[in-house]
Amino acid sequence: MNKINIGDILDLATEKSARKTIFKEGRLDTGLLLYAPGQTTPDHKHSDIDEVFYVISGEGTITINNAEMPLKEKDIIFSPHGETHGFNNTSSANWVVLQIKIRD
Repeated sequence: MNKINIGDILDLATEKSARKTIFKEGRLDTGLLLYAPGQTTPDHKHSDIDEVFYVISGEGTITINNAEMPLKEKDIIFSPHGETHGFNNTSSANWVVLQIKIRD
């Protein structure tokens, strides 16, 4: 069993968003998506990965199949494989999102 303190791996880059791996074992992959103000992840989809996103802090928008949805602290959302999604930090603060991926 491993224990990680999220605060120890928060390292936001000013030039682009970042992903910090927390745990990766078998089909499970967890990480932090770190967005400084204005940073984005373009719309994309995965054919073999289901994902859960939980907002730890901050706020922004997720685009799901071309529809924007605001997300704020303590919101959680599920994105099944094949669904298009992207992220945009629309706020003036950092946005930290826990990502849980499960491969088929």
